Amino acid sequence: MPIELVLSPVMRPVVMAKAVLFSPHRSGSRYVPNIIELPEEGISQYALLKRFGSGSKIFDVYDTHEGEEPLGQKDPAQRLFWLVRSRAVKGAYKMFSSAITGTGPEGEDEPVAAIRAGLRSNVLLIRAPDVPAAELGWHVINHRVDANDSYRMFTLADGFTYQWTNRGKWLEKVHNLGEKESEIRERVGQVIPHGANGFTLKVDETKIPRELALSTALCSYIDQWNTNIEVGGIYYARQPGQVRWKRD
Repeated sequence: MPIELVLSPVMRPVVMAKAVLFSPHRSGSRYVPNIIELPEEGISQYALLKRFGSGSKIFDVYDTHEGEEPLGQKDPAQRLFWLVRSRAVKGAYKMFSSAITGTGPEGEDEPVAAIRAGLRSNVLLIRAPDVPAAELGWHVINHRVDANDSYRMFTLADGFTYQWTNRGKWLEKVHNLGEKESEIRERVGQVIPHGANGFTLKVDETKIPRELALSTALCSYIDQWNTNIEVGGIYYARQPGQVRWKRD
């Protein structure tokens, strides 16, 4: 049984309290940052989809070839990555790459990243041949809010802070962080959800490695975008039939 189910009766009030504590900061942080939109050209597109028959325990990642195959290839073997959920922890996944297989002592596959989604999410990037070595290691993801939105933020080796937004589900590279009207948010990615089946990721790979974009997007998919209160979705998930607003 996942540990989140055991802790849920205790953590649900904690999640609600955390959402309430964010309210004063929202009202005291009103400003209009500068936005650089995601370009239409030179953008990679990947589909992260739940594997048939696995529940939410395994996700496969396919290259959509810039949207020509929005749900990936017909042959499941064409997947680029796959993510396997821990039996003990609902928000913990290991990410494997089709380009790196059979490297273990007994010929088993070894993960390229370990992902933990929750109130305090993190990504441990273990190996990735096309990623700068400086990016290997831990990437802690923090939750922040302002009057505009709520965010999941992390820092890369280039020194910049990146954030996933709740509204629009944009991945933004933040320049002049915290400088209010001087802050610049350069959009380098976006997620289009497919309900409980996964999502499509658009990303500018000249700005951020796809492995980090995919793994951090999964954290937001599990815990940020999966609830009406924008935090703690792993404990307080949106139930079927719930909507954020209703059209009269």
